[in-house]
Amino acid sequence: PRIGYRGMTEKELDKRIAAGLARLASMRTSSVGLAYWPGGTEANVFGTAYAVRAVVLAKAAGVEPAAGMLEGMQRYLADMMLSSAVGPEVQAAIAQSLGETSLLSASTADALFDTREKQSVFGLASLALALRALPGQDDRVATLLNDLEGSFGEGIRLLKQPTSNDFYYYGSPTRSRAQAAIALSRLRPSAKVLPRLLDELAEGTDSY
Repeated sequence: PRIGYRGMTEKELDKRIAAGLARLASMRTSSVGLAYWPGGTEANVFGTAYAVRAVVLAKAAGVEPAAGMLEGMQRYLADMMLSSAVGPEVQAAIAQSLGETSLLSASTADALFDTREKQSVFGLASLALALRALPGQDDRVATLLNDLEGSFGEGIRLLKQPTSNDFYYYGSPTRSRAQAAIALSRLRPSAKVLPRLLDELAEGTDSY
């Protein structure tokens, strides 16, 4: 109800999804990653990882992206994931996106898990969501979820204070809590911290 989409027909929703895909397509660069703005020439790694999820959902809803767009974005992300130019939190975000499209290579599991100590709360949640897409990673996923649950103190306070480098584009404690809630609700719905996370997120939707 807050978003206002319930009064729209399926045809109107598809029209709006197609408009969103067209705008994303206008951000494509020669590297086949997406720029931060339409017409940009330099790909934005995190933006591309985030946008892949929207394109996948649109495709699942029956609205097709431009020819080759999704494949190009996935190829770009696979090339960038373990690049030394990409920080741990962004690596985890890329891995989650590739995992959700069944394109995360099992050979990356060791290197990804080795970033665990450097991850923010957002990164831990992303990494857990990524590794759950690979076979034989249950123990590692459990470890990451334990770390995630242990990241919150009384009143859902983040125990590990974020540094200036943790939040890549519009990061915030709220974003960290939301990503943690997504990971726990999918992978450990019995987590004691989850109801408190959801309560705080729901109560915060009236503010900016």
